[in-house]
Amino acid sequence: MAMQVKREEIAGASVLTVQGSVDITSSPELRGELKVALDRKSPRIVVDMGGVTFVDSSGLATLIEALQKTQAYEGQVLLCNLSQAVLGVFELANLDHIFQIRATREAALEG
Repeated sequence: MAMQVKREEIAGASVLTVQGSVDITSSPELRGELKVALDRKSPRIVVDMGGVTFVDSSGLATLIEALQKTQAYEGQVLLCNLSQAVLGVFELANLDHIFQIRATREAALEG
């Protein structure tokens, strides 16, 4: 399934709803959507991964890059709604301790 990203502003946060596979071919699109939020210096970027079926190393790199850029201006990147398979990738890469991962979008928006 081709990746789709929908970006919206909710309660002062940039929320990206991602569906499909985040991989070498689709991560540039995700990077572009994240860049819009980063350029605005959004204090909180929430990436809702409820529809993500697969993440590869390039997808992880894209999210790490966004995290580093938000830390430069003291913003946050929060991930939410990760499936067990996608969460497993983050755990395997030891990124579950680096990212703020929330069970729901609502919890991510609360910070």
